[in-house]
Amino acid sequence: MEIYKKDGFFQKYCETMLSGISQNEFNDFAQLESDEKRFEFINALKSIVTELKLAREFNGKSLERSFEYKKLGNLAFQKENWNEALACYNLCYLSTPDTNAAEKAIILANRSAALYHMEKYDQALKDIQRAIDYKYPKDLMYKITERKARCYLGKKDHVKALECFKDTLPALDDCKLPLERRQKLERDAQIMIKLLPKNIEAEAKLAKSTKRSPAAPKNASYPEHYVDKGLYFDYSQDEGRFAKTNTDLKPNEILILEKPHVSVLLEEYSLSHCSSCFKRVSIPICCPKCSDVIFCSETCEKEANSSYHQYECGFLPIFWKSGASITCHMALRMITQKSEKYFMNIRQELDGLKSELTDKLANDDYRKVYQLVTHEDKRTPEDFFQRTLMATLLNACLTLGGYYKSKDSESFIGGLLVHNLQLLQYNAHEISELQRETERDIGKSTFIGGGLYPTLALFNHSCEPGVTRFYRGNSVCVRTVKNIPSGSMVAENYGPLFTQVSREERRSTLLNQYKFSCNCLACSENWPKFADMNQTVLRFKCDGGKICSNVLEIPVEINEFMVLCTECGEHTNIMKGLKSLQDTDMLFKSATKLHDADAYDHALRKYVEMMNTLDEVLVPPYRDYHLCQQGLRACMLEFGNRYVKMVNKK
Repeated sequence: MEIYKKDGFFQKYCETMLSGISQNEFNDFAQLESDEKRFEFINALKSIVTELKLAREFNGKSLERSFEYKKLGNLAFQKENWNEALACYNLCYLSTPDTNAAEKAIILANRSAALYHMEKYDQALKDIQRAIDYKYPKDLMYKITERKARCYLGKKDHVKALECFKDTLPALDDCKLPLERRQKLERDAQIMIKLLPKNIEAEAKLAKSTKRSPAAPKNASYPEHYVDKGLYFDYSQDEGRFAKTNTDLKPNEILILEKPHVSVLLEEYSLSHCSSCFKRVSIPICCPKCSDVIFCSETCEKEANSSYHQYECGFLPIFWKSGASITCHMALRMITQKSEKYFMNIRQELDGLKSELTDKLANDDYRKVYQLVTHEDKRTPEDFFQRTLMATLLNACLTLGGYYKSKDSESFIGGLLVHNLQLLQYNAHEISELQRETERDIGKSTFIGGGLYPTLALFNHSCEPGVTRFYRGNSVCVRTVKNIPSGSMVAENYGPLFTQVSREERRSTLLNQYKFSCNCLACSENWPKFADMNQTVLRFKCDGGKICSNVLEIPVEINEFMVLCTECGEHTNIMKGLKSLQDTDMLFKSATKLHDADAYDHALRKYVEMMNTLDEVLVPPYRDYHLCQQGLRACMLEFGNRYVKMVNKK
């Protein structure tokens, strides 16, 4: 896996460095046996900061640009094009320097007006409070006080609406409006002040006379981190650590809910999704210094700026221009989300870590991921050189961002950057979002960022996996898509499914990217692709049950109902199986209709019923089984990140 793109400046820098080093020096580098020594060697060759003239860049904030967006927003607002106005006000807000607090207060107030007209009252109220926090002008305070009252009216919170209408009257004392306009606003407020108590009294009487029904029971929910109690991790020399189950798993069971150890958005989603939690954002909170990222809330913004973003802020434009891959950014953030002191405190513990300890650690503990596979023994000196040179670029971010309090830790943390670049190659996952052009579009699962999930990273691969995964923000959910017997490996998928790509191509891809030859059942038996499956033959299970695992290949047009197994000598009555298959046709049609009607929970139940019926009778591969799995996956994706591209409307 490449660590940089061809169109960035890092490739040329890497080529220049390789051509400038002597063969003897390269041989010396190739003999080094630790990441820390490798980093020290490359970092001592030249200063990457000086060579590439690296410096923090804060180019996104501009009062002039802010005024341009504000003007466009105001024009859209006058035309009652609320969506366009909101989009322009968002850009204006992101562009406004934090030093221009008064202007920021005004644009937040403008944005609250657009949100009010869009009937997004809660968001409008938040922006009103933000405008107040930025010292909104006293002579204009009547505007947002009255708007606040209208928002509460929209929410049918008449008590708070009354309070705000009362606050509007003294606010009007400071306004600079013409007398006639001011008097009209006062009259409007007085009318509401007289009317609302009657409404409040009537509502109170109605609530008293109406017998309250008992609260509905809450739906069962899972914690932020959840691992199915039947899941455990075994070890073998050939497989390494891998997931198994000690219970029989049915389709559509949740196995894992997991937050990432680290996660990073792709550059193209840095201004549409929250940098911290990956939620898609329509009303952004910005960084005070840069315009390179956004947040969904003040909570996410404060968390980011108290950890990783304070060191990455102003460096991201350079990082993106370098062509560094997302795994490089993740390698950096694995460091920036913790302090220098944190890493120095755990330094002595990293060698010799045992799974008995790491399995009990929290997901944000670096020790939990340090021992993940790196395939260090399979790497070439050229690979180490590129990754170590990249680590010096990442280290420049730490240096420029003021991460280091002492130079004594630089070599150690530089070595960790080299280590991170190796382990992420084999353990990181793509975070996706189901994107649609229209509501009825089938949708496409789209790569929006990367994450490292310590539990999920231990799952081994199969070209016909037993689970699928989807994402809620940057948290992953893993669910089963078939029956998995107790004692079996639970495998996920690292690349293409066998139904789509030939065995030769799958094995080549997996060997190149993950350094192993796949011998999953689909590969060892060379299962046909979906398009090549023989529809004229049914693959029946032998009634010999656990005694016999023979597959009876029966022509669809067979006239006999008792078939002899040549291995165990038992007869299998296929009449029952054929009847069951007729039932699955109806189940599939019903599930498809429910999916099309957005009744995903009901559709899942039909697909599970179909899968269980098929599993009793037939042995994969066969088309109906894999169509059913496809239906399960399609439904599950609907519970994760979704986005429909909408045309702006008034």
